[in-house]
Amino acid sequence: MERNDVVNQYRIEKKRDNRLIVILATIFTLLFLGMGAGGVYYNCSKLYRHINLVSNGVKTEARITGYKESWSKDGDEINYTKMYSPVITYYDSSNHSYILHADYSSNSKEWSNDVTVYFDKKDPSKAILGGFWNLWFGPFIFLCLYMIPLIIGLLVLIYYFGTLKKKKPFIT
Repeated sequence: MERNDVVNQYRIEKKRDNRLIVILATIFTLLFLGMGAGGVYYNCSKLYRHINLVSNGVKTEARITGYKESWSKDGDEINYTKMYSPVITYYDSSNHSYILHADYSSNSKEWSNDVTVYFDKKDPSKAILGGFWNLWFGPFIFLCLYMIPLIIGLLVLIYYFGTLKKKKPFIT
């Protein structure tokens, strides 16, 4: 009788542990899916905007007219590095000036003041900085990086649903 009580107590504790593992696995799977899907959506929409502005927009030469300065902390150290983010001025076809703040910063200023900008014909305030890195390479690399957690989350879901079909427990 006492042995059966011990066995039953062990089974109850094992079920509690299994529930905790399933809950944690579900949370991490949903986090991976959310992070991956959000990143893929953001980068696909960014690539779509870039393709739309490059194919339907106006290409113009612009000039770096200043820099927005900020400070970046170097790891856990006490040292700070001054960062420069270009402020770009460009003109539309009716000679109205617009300002574009670059979405990157560097610890040095640009070596050239001339840059390429693509802007929307209907709304010239919508603009992107030209260049292979800004237009294509950066968003594509981040798209690929965000696909990793999305694929991991999808594989875990496929595995989980496969175990449900076979009526085997997901985690024993």
